[in-house]
Amino acid sequence: MAGFLKQKDQDVCVSPNDIEPSSEVLKIGLLNGEDDEFGEEYTKKTLTINIRSQISSIQKNFDTLYERTISEAQNLHERCPEMVLGEVYMIAVPEYDDKEFVNKMSKFKNISPSLVEKYIKSFQAITGRNTVSKNFYQYEATCLLIVDFSKRTPKIYNSTAELISAGLLPNDTQIKYEGLDWDNFSAKLISAYETRFGTGILSCYFSIKKASISSLSNRLFKVSSSFVVNSGIVNLSMKFF
Repeated sequence: MAGFLKQKDQDVCVSPNDIEPSSEVLKIGLLNGEDDEFGEEYTKKTLTINIRSQISSIQKNFDTLYERTISEAQNLHERCPEMVLGEVYMIAVPEYDDKEFVNKMSKFKNISPSLVEKYIKSFQAITGRNTVSKNFYQYEATCLLIVDFSKRTPKIYNSTAELISAGLLPNDTQIKYEGLDWDNFSAKLISAYETRFGTGILSCYFSIKKASISSLSNRLFKVSSSFVVNSGIVNLSMKFF
């Protein structure tokens, strides 16, 4: 998909069924003169979802990855303000000990509740975009998956109360996780899309960039990778239909 600053393969795309791709030459931004095989009208009606994960060095890499997350939305919304974007961002808590990766060992390190608060606060700030005239850095819906892979059956946290009970948020926290949960993510995207474009437009055709799945599964080893896929990264698109 071509935005204002760059063209990039998107992780999950759900196509509109009321318009066909129509190639055009871009005339603005850094892509001036470049070919866009889909065209602006088709692009803006394509529901797009980014998938990211951070399973180690969660504190060290936060600023870089958060800025990258914002820039992806900014890039597409700058060219197509009506475009509906979703973000699924998974963090492992406790995080994997990256020093043990070379030994092919799965060991974990605890992270502070203040860091979990920081992630929740940051992603609350970029979700729920309900206007087409501003806030290009935001997503129409965002899911922050907080997952404990140290358990025999990986645990997805679904509420503030669960995070407090697990010691991942302080008892007196003012931060609310609700709104970033997995269960309501697809419904929010569909609602935003239908508000802007009407019902019955999303096609049963969707594409998933293979790297978006393999980059998650390969990094989480065989034990965890099946959970990641089966828990809905692939089924995410299927929920639309």
